[in-house]
Amino acid sequence: MPIVDLNKNLNAKIQNPLAGLSDADLMADVERFAEENQMTDLLPELRKGAFVARDPANFASLEQLSEEEKEALSHEVTHKWSHTRTLYITIITCSIGAAVQGWDQTGSNGANLSFPKQFGIGSGGTPGAPNQDRDNWLVGLINAAPYIASAFCGCWLSDPCNNYLGRRGTIFLTACVLIITPIASAFTQTWQQLFGVRIILGIAMGIKGSTVPIFAAELAPASIRGALVMSWQMWTAFGIFLGFCANLAVYNVGRIAWRLQLGSAFLPALPLACGILFCPESPRWYIKKKKFAKAYQSLVRLRLHPI
Repeated sequence: MPIVDLNKNLNAKIQNPLAGLSDADLMADVERFAEENQMTDLLPELRKGAFVARDPANFASLEQLSEEEKEALSHEVTHKWSHTRTLYITIITCSIGAAVQGWDQTGSNGANLSFPKQFGIGSGGTPGAPNQDRDNWLVGLINAAPYIASAFCGCWLSDPCNNYLGRRGTIFLTACVLIITPIASAFTQTWQQLFGVRIILGIAMGIKGSTVPIFAAELAPASIRGALVMSWQMWTAFGIFLGFCANLAVYNVGRIAWRLQLGSAFLPALPLACGILFCPESPRWYIKKKKFAKAYQSLVRLRLHPI
């Protein structure tokens, strides 16, 4: 196997490990890779891909590529927002995932006006009563429950969940939890029940919030990767806006207003759970699991041309 000379890296920058390989060595590596991973049927494409990967900036001068393939590579650079329908479905799904995060954060804002009275705590108690401070702490604890669970449990669970379930499986599982928990919170009868449900909600929020941006980054071409990952914050803010709109819409419906305000957060989680089923798994996750053929199939769905 050819040895890459790391001593050539005089600029102390990450260098292309294929840059110093001869054509013969490069093709030998490709053939060995294809045989080890049962991808010999893709050898013509892999050979061309290796030549491009060795010198990406000069793909136009490669004799191994057809004019159609050169045009496809050029098109991805010059038309950075021209992509497959599958990629755009994935982008929309990730945007919905961010909006779910925002809506889940705002449900309790409107509910604070009435659920304490329902449970006889906080602002629902008698002003100046001996237990008023305790009640105010309870309201704060219930409000903070998702963030406590997200920080101390959900974010930490994202890694094992992603490792075993993949990006799609993790997002689907958390979306299902985020459908169930808002509905469950609307049916709670005690503050302890509401606190417990919101803890579970927070765990799912933490796992999803740690997964969706990574999923978007791993699917996106380099030219738009930064824009897609940063859009997470924009769509989270949009979800907060939708949550406040939902709070306002049911503000005057009576004693069940707080139940509807908390329960309405399940609405954006429904299209998230459905949409993720139509998205391909992250090619990077497949590569991490040594499933290179499946990674290639994901990339083919996400790009306009196999090259």
